[in-house]
Amino acid sequence: MANKAKLTEEELKAVQTAVSNLNQAKTILGDLTNQAYKAQLQVNSMEEAMGAAQKELEDKYGSITVDLTTGEYEEVVEEAETVE
Repeated sequence: MANKAKLTEEELKAVQTAVSNLNQAKTILGDLTNQAYKAQLQVNSMEEAMGAAQKELEDKYGSITVDLTTGEYEEVVEEAETVE
């Protein structure tokens, strides 16, 4: 059997460290991507819930704007278009 060429211990250690660091970074990136995906699903769900709540209020009170601090609301008055 022929002798195989071999890296020095220092070179091998450097390559192993680089590969390990890369794999660790990929794992972290994967975890963050997964968390971002889950957060987006939550945002979508919350937007749907907010839309349903707005529709419920609009069905009951008509088109209104609500002061989120006090709960007071005003009807939205649409301005008529002027024809020239």
